[in-house]
Amino acid sequence: MRLIVNCDDFGYSKAVNYGIIEAYKNGIATSATLMAGMPGFNHALELIRENPGLGCGVHLTLSAYKPILKTHKTIVNEKGEFYKNLLECKDLNKIDLDEVYNEFCAQIEKVTNAGVKITHLDSHHHVHTLEFLKPVIEKIISKYNLPIRGGLNYKLNHDKVVPFEGIFYGENTSVETFKKIIEKQYDIVDVMTHPAYADSFLMESSSYNIKRLEELSILTSEKLKNLLAENKVLLCNYENIF
Repeated sequence: MRLIVNCDDFGYSKAVNYGIIEAYKNGIATSATLMAGMPGFNHALELIRENPGLGCGVHLTLSAYKPILKTHKTIVNEKGEFYKNLLECKDLNKIDLDEVYNEFCAQIEKVTNAGVKITHLDSHHHVHTLEFLKPVIEKIISKYNLPIRGGLNYKLNHDKVVPFEGIFYGENTSVETFKKIIEKQYDIVDVMTHPAYADSFLMESSSYNIKRLEELSILTSEKLKNLLAENKVLLCNYENIF
């Protein structure tokens, strides 16, 4: 079994970034996905350069902080910030899909232009899995031909969709959860994680905060490392498989 342990939210804040690097250097994390529009973006770039073995993708974002482009009308609130939940738009049919496509392209290209070799794509709050955004994701895949995290609510004609497990979260933050994933006997699977330390920005902007410290503790634990070794799990990232 090949296991990608991806740390979502790289670039969210310095404390999140440091937690992700700790999970990589002293734990089982192999991959991270970078949020191009968040306050910790430049700090994350410094850490990427210092840790070249960490695979790095783009965490496409429509529901946290601010967009890269400032011309949007349908995907931002009156302050020019993303809605924290797309359902706040009330009518998804009013969302301009061209705005979404242009924003996603801007996020990807900001990461590329910063010198990062992008390994794959996924998204904050799994927005790329939503069926109404299928036309956008199809165009993104056609343009960039990057691997993408699975869990899609639609069929995507793309040979680089990787199976996804999102259960290591909240009440299921435990070594036992990894045992359950191993028992499913995937050939390869991407497991979503959110390790972090805490800082004021994280505490004020995300309801999922203190639990990230628990994730970090588990991802760096000898108990989990031993479980993977006993089951001959091969840790890898997206760059290793395509």
